[in-house]
Amino acid sequence: MRPPTATRQSADERAVSEIMGVTMLLAMVISTMAGVVVVMQPFMQDLTDNRDWVAGSVAATQFNDRLLVVAESPAGTGVVVSSQHVKDTIEPLRIAEIWQISADLIGHDRVTVSMENGIIIVSSLNSTATSAHIQTSLDSEWWNLSEVQGQITTNVSLQGWVKIDILDASGQVIHRWIQTPLDGVQIQTPLTSGTFQINLVNGARIEQLPNQPIDVRSYPRLHHDRALDGGLRVSFVLLDVDVEGLDRSTDVSLDIESRGVITFFDDQARNLRLTAEFSGLDNPESRYLRHWTDAYDLHRATGDSSDYIGFGPNGRLSGAEGMTIHPASSDFHLDVILQQVVVQ
Repeated sequence: MRPPTATRQSADERAVSEIMGVTMLLAMVISTMAGVVVVMQPFMQDLTDNRDWVAGSVAATQFNDRLLVVAESPAGTGVVVSSQHVKDTIEPLRIAEIWQISADLIGHDRVTVSMENGIIIVSSLNSTATSAHIQTSLDSEWWNLSEVQGQITTNVSLQGWVKIDILDASGQVIHRWIQTPLDGVQIQTPLTSGTFQINLVNGARIEQLPNQPIDVRSYPRLHHDRALDGGLRVSFVLLDVDVEGLDRSTDVSLDIESRGVITFFDDQARNLRLTAEFSGLDNPESRYLRHWTDAYDLHRATGDSSDYIGFGPNGRLSGAEGMTIHPASSDFHLDVILQQVVVQ
């Protein structure tokens, strides 16, 4: 039996059929590509964020290295930094930290100085303190402590650094107290879900990813060691970075210039006290205390802290009254300097 004759299609019908086939194929390809894009989008965002994070981290590292180099340089010298990333993302951190440092220098008295609402309060355990010299970057005052009964209402500005020397009847400085606010810089890198922030404050580097706690990568330069003669030596290098005139111009260069060094302590000392105030909700205070006083906590936990040499809490174990160097009553050499840098 002969098979039925196949229906013949015209040229127009065959063309329409081919067009429909190609259209369906293209629709399938486009649907597949759209699905791939949707699936790959989070990975592409992570890749972009990782690239931006690396760029921000490298730029901040290089900028911080140059800050520290300039801080060690003589006043009036500096470097030029050409970085589009830093120029576009740098922000000043005003009064990021306020440090108060005090110590007895000579004699056997124990003197304490505190400041509350602009009023300076001086107490002397053995009553050898007779006068006070208040000095700032702009002004200075002398006070007779017997006349003010240890409570001074000064007229000098207390906005910048302040140094208070307590003198005895022979005119020798028996105690020194200093307070200095420190500015820093923040470098921000926008990411998909927020901003990656790096704070460069007082020689420290503090990083924070979006919705994450801060991570202290390097700490302020507070150290203790043994001198060549066997004596104990404590050094603290403070860094104040002032930011001026960042007008978002087309020039990508930044000038970093040293404004010199102020020496607050270069003496034999005892009864050291270090306290600080930090701005911001998630500040590094607890991380600093843990970093500097962990060894003290370990010795205290073992029940043998009598021979401990190093930093520990002053007064209460919580550290609310600041830090000191143990043993607190022993003499040591104290060096405290303030490096001043301007970025413009």
